[in-house]
Amino acid sequence: MLFAKINFMCFHSNQKVFLLIILSIAFLPFITYAQKPTAKTFFDIGVEDSNKMEYSEAIDSFRHAIKLKPDYAEAYYEMGRAYYSLHRYEESYDAYKKAVKADPKYVDAYISLGSLASMFSEYNEAARALESAVKIEPGNAEAYFALGNIYSEMEKYDEAAEAYKSAIKIKPDFAEAHYNLGVTYIKLNSKMISKARQQHNRLKKMDKELAEELGNMLEGK
Repeated sequence: MLFAKINFMCFHSNQKVFLLIILSIAFLPFITYAQKPTAKTFFDIGVEDSNKMEYSEAIDSFRHAIKLKPDYAEAYYEMGRAYYSLHRYEESYDAYKKAVKADPKYVDAYISLGSLASMFSEYNEAARALESAVKIEPGNAEAYFALGNIYSEMEKYDEAAEAYKSAIKIKPDFAEAHYNLGVTYIKLNSKMISKARQQHNRLKKMDKELAEELGNMLEGK
């Protein structure tokens, strides 16, 4: 049997998905091991489209994956990332919430959820999400750093300092955490200026630009 050669790259995601289904059905009588597309099949198509920055097509594929597997946390997470790339932040926010609901131990989803909650000034929700992240994965420096940022937004500077220190303990060369810790010390009170200067001195060996910014803040202190 002669089949026409099909160039899959010419199709958008929804066309690719439709074609995949049609081909699976067409080949089934002739190939005994042919299988219907799975949730993972659609997920992989979505990831491929996201990598090519075809975010709308990717979202369609993730929707198909979730239809087949309603608790597909990774598909919700990747959908959230695709929505974010399209600046559709409310839909991204909703997707991240569904990701952590589907998998309550999904650290990356908690971090993304916390960041978006902060964008919407939902600081308590942001803090809860990031507190969950560091509880699940205590060795995640990025989660502690993000939590420190949220505490700082809430003007909880003591808690922010502790979060930044935890990030630095895990990742000693985390320049941004050193910088933010120094800024937090300045905001706390005059007794902490010496500690802010310590962070400034450490930054000089890591990131001269951040060190200069912190040094400018320390002038006259």
